[in-house]
Amino acid sequence: MSQSYDMNPNINLTVQLLMGMALLVGMILARRRYFRAHGICQASVLLLNLIPIGWFMRPQFHTVVMPALPAGIRDHFYLLPTIHATLGTLAEVLGVYIILVAGLKVLPQKLRFKNYKRWMRTELALWWLVIAIGITTYFIWNVSSMTPGPATAHTLSAPVSNAEKPNPTVTVNISNFAFQPRELQIVTGTTVVWKNTTGRHTVTADDGSFESPIMAPGEEYKRTFDRTGSVPYYCKLHGGAGGQKMAGTINVK
Repeated sequence: MSQSYDMNPNINLTVQLLMGMALLVGMILARRRYFRAHGICQASVLLLNLIPIGWFMRPQFHTVVMPALPAGIRDHFYLLPTIHATLGTLAEVLGVYIILVAGLKVLPQKLRFKNYKRWMRTELALWWLVIAIGITTYFIWNVSSMTPGPATAHTLSAPVSNAEKPNPTVTVNISNFAFQPRELQIVTGTTVVWKNTTGRHTVTADDGSFESPIMAPGEEYKRTFDRTGSVPYYCKLHGGAGGQKMAGTINVK
C-alpha cells in the first residue's frame, strides 16, 4: 500500500473498536454488580468518542458526503456513511440520556426510565451496529480502493482555455492511494489528464483554483495549465494541502 495512504481512517477505526471493547467491559462490570466502575467506564467511552467525531468523522462527512446529498444517496459510497452518522448521533444522544437518568439522576421523575437493563442493552447493541457500519464504510472508502475499475473512462473536464489549439497532453494515473507521477514537469499549454483506476478520489488544488468531483474507478479529470509556476494538489479523501499523504505537484515552465 502506498505511503500516500491517509492514516487517519486507520486510527479512527482502531479507536472505535477499542471503545466498543470498553463498552463490553462495562457491561461485564455491571453484571458483577460493580455499578460505580460500570458507570465511569461507559460515561468515559461516551465522552471520549466526541474527540474522533470532532477530529475526523464530522469534518470528513461535511466535506465529502454532504455535498453529494441527496442525489448521491443511492450510491453506497455515500449511503453507508449517512446511515453511520445518523445512527451514531442517535447512539451518542441515547448514551447521554442514560447518563443523566442512571448516573446523575438529574432529570425529572417522569422523564426517567425504570428498566435499566433494557435501555443499556439497547445502547450497547446500537453502538455495535454503528461500529459494524463504520467498519464496512472503512473498507469501501479505503481497502476496496485497491480494486481496479472498469476500462471505459468517463471524462470530467475543468474549463479548458485555448481549446481551439492542439495542446500537448500528459497523464497522471491515480492508483494505490497515490498520484503517479507524484511530481510532474510540464510546459505552458499542456493538458493534464488524471485517470482514476482504483477507489474514489479527487484532484483538489491547494489554492482552490480547481477541484474535480469525487471520481469513481474509470473516470478521469483534465485541466489545461497556461501559467508558469508550481501547482500543488491533493485528494481531499486521502490527503491534504501542503503535500500531506495523497498529494502531488504540477510544475509549469
